[in-house]
Amino acid sequence: MAFNVLPKWEREMIKPDMSPEALNKPYLPQGITTVDEKVGIMCAILDMIYNDEMRPYGILPDGRWIPHGPPDANWQASVGSCQPASRTAFMEMTEWLLGRMLEAVKKKDWEEAIRYGGAAAHFLQEPFTPGHAINNNLFHQLFPDPDRKRHVRLHHSFDAASGDFKSLPPVLMGITIPEAAFRLQIEIDRGIRDGMKLVGDVIRSAYAGEPKSAQQKILAGQSRRAAFVTASAWHTVMSIAFNRFDRKEVKTLETLDLVSMVPYFIHHCQYVDLLPGNLVKKGRKIPIHVWRVKGKEELVKNGFGMGGHSGIKFFVNGDVYTRFSCRVGLPSRHTEGQTENTNVRFFVEVDAKENTTYSEDMEYRAKRIVNIPLIPGEPVIKIDVSIKGARTLILTAQSSSYKTPEGKVQFDIPHVAVCNPVLSK
Repeated sequence: MAFNVLPKWEREMIKPDMSPEALNKPYLPQGITTVDEKVGIMCAILDMIYNDEMRPYGILPDGRWIPHGPPDANWQASVGSCQPASRTAFMEMTEWLLGRMLEAVKKKDWEEAIRYGGAAAHFLQEPFTPGHAINNNLFHQLFPDPDRKRHVRLHHSFDAASGDFKSLPPVLMGITIPEAAFRLQIEIDRGIRDGMKLVGDVIRSAYAGEPKSAQQKILAGQSRRAAFVTASAWHTVMSIAFNRFDRKEVKTLETLDLVSMVPYFIHHCQYVDLLPGNLVKKGRKIPIHVWRVKGKEELVKNGFGMGGHSGIKFFVNGDVYTRFSCRVGLPSRHTEGQTENTNVRFFVEVDAKENTTYSEDMEYRAKRIVNIPLIPGEPVIKIDVSIKGARTLILTAQSSSYKTPEGKVQFDIPHVAVCNPVLSK
């Protein structure tokens, strides 16, 4: 399905070996007659690792398996190792796989190209099923089997891909492999997040004894996204290999809206997630209003709220998107926590690595490049800074305490509005 939505010139150019000898391989199913069928079956190449001819495409340079899901920092499958997933490792592995495909495409070695293209596709598709993206122990710990005499492995209920969806056309992910790998990582992060929402439904279906088709229906949207990411990766490699770019597609790559990204860490305060276009008041989402200039309000549609004592971390590629800009301030209408004692500062910090520091005081041991006070009633402040070389972008609001006349330590923690946050080249 991914192959069939590629632009016509790309489909016509890809010409693997379709001879009877090439199709009569023990690792291929019988009945393959078309290029799209052969390209499609190559997406299962990582599962063909025990076939000698296919093994080289399923292993890393050091001989270990290419992970079947997001890798940890050691390039192992994080679901299996039960170690945290590493976006740095994921992006590096995507670059490596797409680079191998690109080398073959430039040589028009289509047999090699579809094998590495299949390995890249398998690697990129796996995270869209929760069984390959989430610690599987959680399935059983959070959703214990209501039948105490039964013991089933829930992982298999998530291996429920289907073609019951309308394919999305591919989009250009970058004009270089590093840019493409970074943008594909953003799609992966979104896919993992949305796949998590389906876990309960899939498990309930499995426990109820419903047929596999029921789980396929639940996960059809995830299959659609996996096919989209695959087609986009292949389309990008073909475009780079032959320097054939659509100007409109290239134009869309100049900036990246931070609101469209999934932060990999949020310090829970009044907010536990990124809420595009919203603040929170008494547990309900409300629009964001700020002072644009003194005495003049603005409704902010592209932005998000965050707690006045919290931090948010984004995985970035500062070698591709080298600048960060936004406007930041305290809300004009939602003034909870805004008093004469409010003392909150806003930081923009960067780290050359994937920052994993946790701090109750929002001190993440990163390079602080912006440090400004946010004052009630004041207009939003514009920020435009270089983040070149960064792998982590941290936005932090840090409130300081004060003492009441009785000597009691107290915090007045406001809400913070981050407006029009953008990464740019």
